[in-house]
Amino acid sequence: MDLFKFRIGMIAIMSLLGVGIKAQQRLHDVALEQRIRAAASPVLKNVLDHPEIYQYQLIYTEISRNSSNQPVFRHQYLNVSDSLYFNPASMVKFPVALMAMEKMDSLKSIGINPLTLLKTDSSATKSFLELVREAMIVSDNLAYNKLFQFLGQEAINLRLQEMGYTGSRITRRFIPLTPEQHRVTEAVQLLTSDGRLLMEQPARKSAFPFDFSRRILVGNAHYNWSDSLVQEPFDFTTHNRMPLRDMQQVLQSFLFPSSVPERQRFRLSDETRKLMLDAISELPSESRFPVFDTTEFFDSYSKFFLYRDGKRKVPDHIRIYNKTGWSYGYLIDVAYILDKSHNREFMLSGVIYVNSDGILNDNRYEYDSIGYPFFREIGEILLHSTRPVPPVRCHRTGGAITRGDSTRKELALVFTGHEYGEGAATIRRVLKKKGVKASFFLTGDFYRNPKHQKLIRELKADGHYMGGHGDKHLLCCDWSNRDSLLISKEMYQNDIRNNEEAMRAIGINPSQSVYFMPSYEWYNDSIVWWTKQLGRHLVNNTSGTLSQADYTRIQDKNYRTTETIFTSIKDLETRSGLNGFLLLLHIGTGPDRPDPSWSRLEELIDWLQQKGYKLKSVPALLD
Repeated sequence: MDLFKFRIGMIAIMSLLGVGIKAQQRLHDVALEQRIRAAASPVLKNVLDHPEIYQYQLIYTEISRNSSNQPVFRHQYLNVSDSLYFNPASMVKFPVALMAMEKMDSLKSIGINPLTLLKTDSSATKSFLELVREAMIVSDNLAYNKLFQFLGQEAINLRLQEMGYTGSRITRRFIPLTPEQHRVTEAVQLLTSDGRLLMEQPARKSAFPFDFSRRILVGNAHYNWSDSLVQEPFDFTTHNRMPLRDMQQVLQSFLFPSSVPERQRFRLSDETRKLMLDAISELPSESRFPVFDTTEFFDSYSKFFLYRDGKRKVPDHIRIYNKTGWSYGYLIDVAYILDKSHNREFMLSGVIYVNSDGILNDNRYEYDSIGYPFFREIGEILLHSTRPVPPVRCHRTGGAITRGDSTRKELALVFTGHEYGEGAATIRRVLKKKGVKASFFLTGDFYRNPKHQKLIRELKADGHYMGGHGDKHLLCCDWSNRDSLLISKEMYQNDIRNNEEAMRAIGINPSQSVYFMPSYEWYNDSIVWWTKQLGRHLVNNTSGTLSQADYTRIQDKNYRTTETIFTSIKDLETRSGLNGFLLLLHIGTGPDRPDPSWSRLEELIDWLQQKGYKLKSVPALLD
C-alpha cells in the first residue's frame, strides 16, 4: 500500500475524530523504546518505525515486592494514547465475565451458584462456570453474548462508570444488530441442574446515554454484513470502546485488588475469584470442563505474548493470566506473566493494527506475518531482559508514596513552587557547591513565567529532577473533609496535562517525570487513582517535621520561624531518624517572610551530611 496515501488517510480520519497529535496526550517512555530496539529484529524495527501504520501501543509494568510482599507497580509506555481508537474485540469479554460473576454472587441467597444454568433462547443451556471458561479460554462469542444478556447493556455501562472507566463503553454483542437492537436484551431464566426454575429475568431495554458525537472511521473500504464491498471507511462510532490503559487496569484490579481504590475492585467471593483465576490462566489442554478440541484450540491459541506465533509450547515454569482479542485487523493482549523459575513477574499489554490493504472485513489481515511475531518478539525481549528487582521499601499514605526506604540513611530535598521563586538562584548555587541533587515540583504557571525560565533551564542542566505540581495550583479536596472532592476527574487530569505541556514547552520531557506532587500537598484516594491513570506516581512530603511551614508569612497565625522549622527537623532526627524522608521546602515565599529557609539551606545541608545522610533526587531515592 502507498505509504503517503495511508498517512493522508490517517490524518483525515484523525481530523474527523477531533484528535490531533497534541490532543492525544501520548505517553511514551524513550528508555522502554531503546530497550526494545536494542534487541529488535529488522521486522520489529520496521513496525516500531511506523506507528502511523501499525497504530501499536504497549504498556510494560515492572512488579516488585516490598518488605510486606505487597506488589509495587512501575508502568512504562510505548506510544500509548487513550484518544487513539482501536476495536477492543474480545477484550470486552473479560470485564463482562467479571460483572456477570459479581451478579451471580449477589444472588447466592436464592441458590444461584457457578453451576446454575443460564437459559437465554433456543440454544443449549449452560452453567455460569462453563460460559465463563468458554469465553476466557477460547474466547467463545456465544458464551459472551449470553453473559451480556444476563447483565444487560445498561448495567454493564453503569458499572464501568462506577468503577471509573469513563472512557470505555460496551455497547454490543457479537451478532449483527443495529445500535437500537443492541439495547434490547431478551428474557433470561436461571435453572438448577435438574431444570428447576430459580429466577426469571424479563426482557430489558437499555436507557444508558452513550455519547456518539465523535465519529470513528477506520480504513478505506469495508465489506458489510451482506458481504458487499462498500468503498467507504468502516464506521466504529457506536461500537465497543476500551482504551488499553483501562484494559490493563481491569486486569490489575482483579489480580491485585489491594493495589486500587475500593470502588475499583470487583465484588467477588473467594471461590468465584479462584474460578476466574483458573479461567484466565488455564490452557485448552488443561481444561476438563469443558473439554476443548486441541487441534483447533492449541495451547498458545490465546497467549499472544511469547507463544502464539508458530504455535509455540508454553513451558511449565511460565504462567500467563490474560485475555486476548482479534478483529478487523486489530490484535490485543493484556497479560500478567509469572516466570516461576526466575521469580519474576510483570504485566504486558499491547495492541497492533495489521491491515495493509485498508479494507475491513475482507479477512486479509497480516496476523501471522506481522501481528503474532510482534507480540512474540516484544514478549521475549522484555522477559529475557527483565531482572529480579530488589524489594521496594517505600512507604505509602492513602496510596501516595510518602517515604523511601527507611532502612537506608538517605533522603530527598524537595522544593515546590507556584507563584514565587526568589530563592531559586540561591538554592541552585548551594546545591551546586555541595554536590547535591534535589527535586523541584513546579506548577505550569511557574514553568511559563518568563522570570523563572532561565533558572529552570539551569536547574535541569545541573541534573536536578524537574516534576509537576499541577498547572494552576488547584485545591483538589476539602481541607476539613479529605474525602470531599472539589474538582472533577476531567478538571484534575487536564490540570496535569496543562502542567506537563508547560514543562514540554521549556524542554522538559514529561514522560521522564513520572513522579507528581499534588498542589498544596493535599489529596485523597481519587486523586491518587486519577494520577495513576495518567501513568504518574503521586508522591508527597514525609510528615513529622515543620519543614513545609516555610511558606508562612509573619502575619499568618500559623507562622513558623526558620529556626523553629530547623529545630523540628533536628528533634525528629534525634528521636527516630530521617531515613527515606522527602523533606519539603519552598523555592520562594514572597516578600512577607523575613527569614526564608532557603537563606539557610547550606547550613541545613551541612548538618544533614554531618549526620551521615546521602541526599538524592526523588527518583534516585525511590527507584
